[in-house]
Amino acid sequence: MADPFETLGLKPGATEDEVRQAYRQMARRWHPDRFANGPERMWAEQKMAEINEAHRAIVSGEAGRMYASGLSGEREQIADARRLMEMGQLSAARQALMRMEQRSAEWNYLFGAVLLRLGEIEKAVLYFGIATRQRPENAQYRAAFASAEAIRDKNRAPSLYKRLFAGQKKAAVR
Repeated sequence: MADPFETLGLKPGATEDEVRQAYRQMARRWHPDRFANGPERMWAEQKMAEINEAHRAIVSGEAGRMYASGLSGEREQIADARRLMEMGQLSAARQALMRMEQRSAEWNYLFGAVLLRLGEIEKAVLYFGIATRQRPENAQYRAAFASAEAIRDKNRAPSLYKRLFAGQKKAAVR
């Protein structure tokens, strides 16, 4: 299970009122009834299940026991992927992330970062966008998304310009 406090956007030790307010806010935002049938609704159903599980874990005290025992398995895997990225072992970092079951906002952000460094700009934009939608309040995710979009758009512009200019050249030759 992902970090329940992170799932609800809370810090460990949040009060009952903070937990209740965060749960209600996330439930309103991700309730599947707000989405049309299709992949987005299925994703919202999965997200809502994560939100419900996180709320249950915090209220029952299970989340506090997770912190008492140290990093959860997911946190350790994320930390390993970050270390691999820092060492420049991008393929290994990508494989480490792919082995993880949870697809948290941090996972999507890191996967986007790996893809960006590997030159897979379109895919990086996609994963940064998912991370940003999962955690819109995270400035780092928003900045990465905007930067990747700018790189993508910059790479697209010359080819579009060439196509437009080539069309003008042909018209002038006639």
